[in-house]
Amino acid sequence: MTEIASRLESIRDGLTELQAQLDAPENASVANRLQTLVDELDAVIAKAGAPAPPAPKRTKRGKQPDVEKCPRCTIRSLNMVAGETRAAEDGSGDEEVLWHCSSCGYEIWRLDN
Repeated sequence: MTEIASRLESIRDGLTELQAQLDAPENASVANRLQTLVDELDAVIAKAGAPAPPAPKRTKRGKQPDVEKCPRCTIRSLNMVAGETRAAEDGSGDEEVLWHCSSCGYEIWRLDN
Protein backbone atom coordinates (compact mmCIF):
# COMPACT_ATOMS: atom_id res chain seq x y z
CA MET A 1 0.00 0.00 0.00
CA THR A 2 2.91 2.36 0.72
CA GLU A 3 4.23 1.75 -2.81
CA ILE A 4 0.95 3.03 -4.23
CA ALA A 5 1.04 6.05 -1.92
CA SER A 6 4.56 6.96 -3.03
CA ARG A 7 3.60 6.65 -6.71
CA LEU A 8 0.53 8.82 -6.14
CA GLU A 9 2.67 11.42 -4.36
CA SER A 10 5.01 11.51 -7.38
CA ILE A 11 2.05 12.12 -9.68
CA ARG A 12 0.77 14.84 -7.35
CA ASP A 13 4.18 16.57 -7.40
CA GLY A 14 4.15 16.55 -11.21
CA LEU A 15 0.65 17.98 -11.28
CA THR A 16 1.62 20.71 -8.81
CA GLU A 17 4.56 21.67 -11.01
CA LEU A 18 2.28 21.77 -14.05
CA GLN A 19 -0.20 23.92 -12.14
CA ALA A 20 2.53 26.44 -11.36
CA GLN A 21 3.28 26.71 -15.08
CA LEU A 22 -0.43 27.24 -15.87
CA ASP A 23 -1.03 30.06 -13.37
CA ALA A 24 -1.22 32.61 -16.19
CA PRO A 25 -4.61 34.43 -16.38
CA GLU A 26 -5.46 32.89 -19.78
CA ASN A 27 -5.25 29.38 -18.26
CA ALA A 28 -7.54 29.97 -15.24
CA SER A 29 -10.10 27.23 -16.07
CA VAL A 30 -7.38 24.67 -16.71
CA ALA A 31 -5.65 25.62 -13.46
CA ASN A 32 -8.92 25.27 -11.52
CA ARG A 33 -9.54 21.82 -12.99
CA LEU A 34 -5.97 20.84 -12.20
CA GLN A 35 -6.36 22.03 -8.59
CA THR A 36 -9.51 19.91 -8.26
CA LEU A 37 -7.61 16.85 -9.47
CA VAL A 38 -4.72 17.54 -7.09
CA ASP A 39 -7.14 17.81 -4.15
CA GLU A 40 -8.79 14.53 -5.14
CA LEU A 41 -5.40 12.87 -5.45
CA ASP A 42 -4.42 14.16 -1.99
CA ALA A 43 -7.54 12.53 -0.56
CA VAL A 44 -6.66 9.21 -2.22
CA ILE A 45 -3.08 9.42 -0.93
CA ALA A 46 -4.32 10.04 2.60
CA LYS A 47 -6.63 7.06 2.39
CA ALA A 48 -3.93 4.83 0.80
CA GLY A 49 -1.43 5.75 3.50
CA ALA A 50 -3.85 4.74 6.24
CA PRO A 51 -3.34 1.24 7.62
CA ALA A 52 -5.59 -1.40 6.13
CA PRO A 53 -8.53 -2.40 8.29
CA PRO A 54 -7.96 -5.67 10.14
CA ALA A 55 -9.39 -8.80 8.58
CA PRO A 56 -12.62 -9.93 10.18
CA LYS A 57 -12.14 -12.61 12.81
CA ARG A 58 -13.26 -16.05 11.82
CA THR A 59 -15.69 -17.52 14.25
CA LYS A 60 -15.58 -21.18 15.01
CA ARG A 61 -18.72 -22.82 13.73
CA GLY A 62 -20.34 -25.24 16.08
CA LYS A 63 -21.65 -28.56 14.89
CA GLN A 64 -25.02 -28.12 13.26
CA PRO A 65 -27.61 -30.20 15.10
CA ASP A 66 -29.29 -31.44 11.94
CA VAL A 67 -26.12 -32.53 10.10
CA GLU A 68 -23.97 -35.50 11.12
CA LYS A 69 -21.38 -37.85 9.71
CA CYS A 70 -22.96 -40.63 7.67
CA PRO A 71 -22.24 -44.11 9.06
CA ARG A 72 -22.02 -45.55 5.54
CA CYS A 73 -19.87 -43.11 3.56
CA THR A 74 -18.34 -41.24 6.57
CA ILE A 75 -18.93 -37.86 4.90
CA ARG A 76 -20.61 -35.22 7.03
CA SER A 77 -23.76 -35.07 4.95
CA LEU A 78 -26.38 -36.96 6.95
CA ASN A 79 -29.19 -34.42 7.24
CA MET A 80 -32.42 -34.41 9.20
CA VAL A 81 -35.33 -34.29 6.72
CA ALA A 82 -37.70 -31.60 7.92
CA GLY A 83 -41.31 -32.64 8.20
CA GLU A 84 -40.63 -36.38 7.78
CA THR A 85 -41.73 -37.97 11.05
CA ARG A 86 -43.48 -41.16 12.05
CA ALA A 87 -44.51 -42.95 15.22
CA ALA A 88 -41.69 -44.96 16.75
CA GLU A 89 -41.75 -48.63 15.77
CA ASP A 90 -41.10 -49.75 19.35
CA GLY A 91 -44.57 -48.51 20.39
CA SER A 92 -43.24 -46.08 22.99
CA GLY A 93 -45.33 -43.23 21.60
CA ASP A 94 -42.25 -41.24 20.62
CA GLU A 95 -41.70 -39.83 17.15
CA GLU A 96 -38.89 -40.78 14.78
CA VAL A 97 -37.36 -38.41 12.27
CA LEU A 98 -36.00 -39.40 8.87
CA TRP A 99 -32.29 -38.71 8.30
CA HIS A 100 -30.96 -38.77 4.72
CA CYS A 101 -27.35 -38.68 3.46
CA SER A 102 -27.10 -36.28 0.54
CA SER A 103 -23.86 -37.96 -0.53
CA CYS A 104 -24.65 -41.69 -0.71
CA GLY A 105 -28.44 -41.77 -0.21
CA TYR A 106 -28.38 -43.70 3.08
CA GLU A 107 -31.58 -43.22 5.11
CA ILE A 108 -32.34 -44.02 8.74
CA TRP A 109 -35.20 -43.28 11.13
CA ARG A 110 -34.11 -41.94 14.54
CA LEU A 111 -35.91 -40.81 17.67
CA ASP A 112 -36.61 -37.09 17.75
CA ASN A 113 -34.60 -35.69 20.64
